Amino acid sequence: MVKSYSDFGKSAKNLLKDDYVVGKKAEVKTATADGVNFTATGIESDKDGALSGSLSWKYKVYGNAFTTKVTTANVISNEAVFENIGVKGLKTTVNGSLGTASQSASAKLDYKHDAVAATILADVKDQTLTPSVAVGYKMLSLGGTATLENSSKSVSQYSLGASLAQDDSELAISTTDKFNLFKLSFGHTISPKYEVAAEASYNREKSSVSMATGLKYVTDNATVKAKTDNLGTLSLAYIAKIDSSTKLTMSTSANVKELEKGQKFGIAITLDQP
Repeated sequence: MVKSYSDFGKSAKNLLKDDYVVGKKAEVKTATADGVNFTATGIESDKDGALSGSLSWKYKVYGNAFTTKVTTANVISNEAVFENIGVKGLKTTVNGSLGTASQSASAKLDYKHDAVAATILADVKDQTLTPSVAVGYKMLSLGGTATLENSSKSVSQYSLGASLAQDDSELAISTTDKFNLFKLSFGHTISPKYEVAAEASYNREKSSVSMATGLKYVTDNATVKAKTDNLGTLSLAYIAKIDSSTKLTMSTSANVKELEKGQKFGIAITLDQP
């Protein structure tokens, strides 16, 4: 089945971005006997030590999912995902949030078929409409997206991309920011234990190039990740499965060209009680 446009290059992106935590984070997940899932999260910022947290609960009604989230920033948000609406491959997501500083509301339609994947996102607050579409045949997928602004009656952003994917690898190329930024990424699962990824981008306006490479090694009870970029930043992450319900993630990063500026550390623990 064809990839959604937002999933182009996802394998490389996940390897290079996920698990490199910053600051301190604790998360507890639990579920009731009648199928309500609760998630409580607490975070300490690495910049100023500020504390923040949230509590969310998720439940299903006739196969459709509803989630409510309350944060310590005085924001309450709701999400409803409707999948059993009589059209195969169609999903509708409605989001809304209310807070002391801001409010938001949006609706999204997702449609997937063997050769076509399309989405339409309508943002009520910003008065924007963002459609995207991807078409595919065998290993090749082509797609694009654009953001239409109602206030200015103009297209504020648009991008195009292509993905060449197999079961164990993906090569993706895209251009965003009105053809100002070009990106090439590659992800490869060498074996169940080893994965590698690389990403390069070129900013036409700034005439600058950025590159990053990473790897992932999986053992029975732990995962080790490492990545580096052309600026000299080296990052390491260690994800340990302490038991069937507890996961510990530790990460660090430093610029090897400027070690005197110190390193960044992060730690996160997740307790998942089914």
